[in-house]
Amino acid sequence: MTETNGTRDVSVAGNDDRLPVRGRALLPAIALGVGAGLAVFYVARIMAERAPLVLEPALATMPPARTRG
Repeated sequence: MTETNGTRDVSVAGNDDRLPVRGRALLPAIALGVGAGLAVFYVARIMAERAPLVLEPALATMPPARTRG
């Protein structure tokens, strides 16, 4: 049963079974977020430092180097 009070529904029975979230319960979620952020930062840094996949136009027109063999 709910009563409408303006724009919000107010519960008549008052069934609020949610417990307040304490800091200790948030530690696993915070640790997971920090770990995921560090992993993404590491991968982005590795991708930014590696050599580009596209050759420059001047190098693309040069014939391949000959090797003895």
